[in-house]
Amino acid sequence: MSKTKYILHGGAARRETEDNKKFFEEITKGLSDSSNVLVVCYAKPKETWSETLEAVKKTISSASPQKVLNFELASDKTSAFIEQIKKADAIYLLGGDSHTLKEYLSHVPNLSELWAGKTVAGSSAGALVLSKYFYENDDDTYNEGLSILPFKTFCHYAEEKSDKLEKLRQFGENIEVRTIPEEKFFIIEQ
Repeated sequence: MSKTKYILHGGAARRETEDNKKFFEEITKGLSDSSNVLVVCYAKPKETWSETLEAVKKTISSASPQKVLNFELASDKTSAFIEQIKKADAIYLLGGDSHTLKEYLSHVPNLSELWAGKTVAGSSAGALVLSKYFYENDDDTYNEGLSILPFKTFCHYAEEKSDKLEKLRQFGENIEVRTIPEEKFFIIEQ
């Protein structure tokens, strides 16, 4: 079975910076023309999903102008979402409300098997929920994630948040903690 490429981004992906451009280029790296990109907006208010999809299309297309990609908005119906995942080559989990995103994704059985061999990118909430545990900046809470990736994640990290990082280290099991500053990302293949 081929490895899944996870791209975890620290947040503020909408800023037009060189680091963010590299993140969006990384999502499309290795994709051929006519590849399918599934845009998951569950962490955003539902009334903004269509507008958000258009913004993501523009951002990814401008980061990789040489590629012609097909974009699809993730359905809020679990059965339809599962079929969309099967057809997708890349899945982009946008940031926003991590609790809402986790709730939607938790209804999908065998999620990590469904996207095996695909590119899965998550920014902020999209990165957090993939972890075993995470710190949520928006409501200052420590949470259990979907445990797809075997570590703790802290997005929007900056040195002045070191006290919260220490609390995350103490939360749950004693496992590796990954900090990701805004606009930065890292890649894991598993």
